[in-house]
Amino acid sequence: MIVLLLTKAVPARTTKVITVGGVLRREEMDLVINPLDFKALQAADYAKRFNGGKLVAVSMGPDFKVKPLFTELYSYPIEGVDEGYILSDRRMAGADTWATAYAVALGVKKVLDIHRNAVDELTSMVESGEPREKVLQRAEELYKRNLIPNLLYTDKPGAPEAAVQRYARGQLSREELLDTMKKVRVEIERFLIVAGLKTSDGETGSTGPQTAEALSDLLGKRIPDITHVSWFEVDAETGTLIAERKTGSYFQKVRCQLPCLITILPDYRPDVPPVSRRKRARAYSYRNKLSEVVVWNADAIGADPSQIGLAGSPTIVGPGIDIGGIPVQKFLGVTKVFRSKVEKFEFNGKTYGPFERFQKVEGLPEELVRELESKGLIKVFDLKDLIAEVFSGVLAAAKH
Repeated sequence: MIVLLLTKAVPARTTKVITVGGVLRREEMDLVINPLDFKALQAADYAKRFNGGKLVAVSMGPDFKVKPLFTELYSYPIEGVDEGYILSDRRMAGADTWATAYAVALGVKKVLDIHRNAVDELTSMVESGEPREKVLQRAEELYKRNLIPNLLYTDKPGAPEAAVQRYARGQLSREELLDTMKKVRVEIERFLIVAGLKTSDGETGSTGPQTAEALSDLLGKRIPDITHVSWFEVDAETGTLIAERKTGSYFQKVRCQLPCLITILPDYRPDVPPVSRRKRARAYSYRNKLSEVVVWNADAIGADPSQIGLAGSPTIVGPGIDIGGIPVQKFLGVTKVFRSKVEKFEFNGKTYGPFERFQKVEGLPEELVRELESKGLIKVFDLKDLIAEVFSGVLAAAKH
């Protein structure tokens, strides 16, 4: 079973928005994993340990900022994620929830396609009568790339020989091997996507369900979504998921067929998989963790440029507020701002900064302001600055 965790890097100070147009410049911020995503990680981990398979994390953002954060997902005090993929491209900057969902859905589809293709390739080799040793060699290569489970091939010490290995020794018939491969292929289609209820920098709670909608369009079949999940059971063998969801004072218990997407409430508490599931989970699990995070740009996932970033965003988000700070308002031709980014420095025995480009100059001694103006570090906010703030993402995409 492929379990996909949707995760996001958010500003460490929650909702600090640097640009007037409401576009987060994540590459200039200190980022952390969205706090509610750790509940989703617990839920995804439970689904994997119950059914076997692998846990794959998918995120979108500047890769040089997001990559280091994945260490926390890999080493979380449960089994953690097995593989990580980051969608990173300047053309994706400024995306609203719909443009984000579209890109993430493409990333999820590509992950699934890679696993489908691996099993389909082996199946085709067996059906076309390729020599058994050649099938065995290819299975080993795919297994080491973490693309087929222990059920088909394994190098685990003490584990019984898997289906392809038994086939190569003449202990399993061609029909029996194809039947086993079919089971693996069916389970790839019975995937589960898990996301946090919402993110601290957006609070809409809509990206998860919108990803299910976008993926439905891409796959040509309905991918249902269940939000506000407080408990669930999922069985890849029967292809069913039962969930309890809580909205306000109302509780619902629902059942749906896999594949599906669920968003997890903060009060979710994972169950412990019964011992009776361990044998099955080991058989359908994959070789190991792949610690090298893979980065895909818009071209790699086959994204339509008109559907990503600001260009593909039907909504415009207003400025956010830096929690703990005062809402900032700037006036054209009046407000003084920093011309460019200024690192920390000392002045008259005190430390100031750092200051971001176009940050409002306030609370500084007049003597220091005059000093910065003389060095050309401060200017009056004008129309060009406003345009640069609002459309920086678009201009960067155009240069790409």
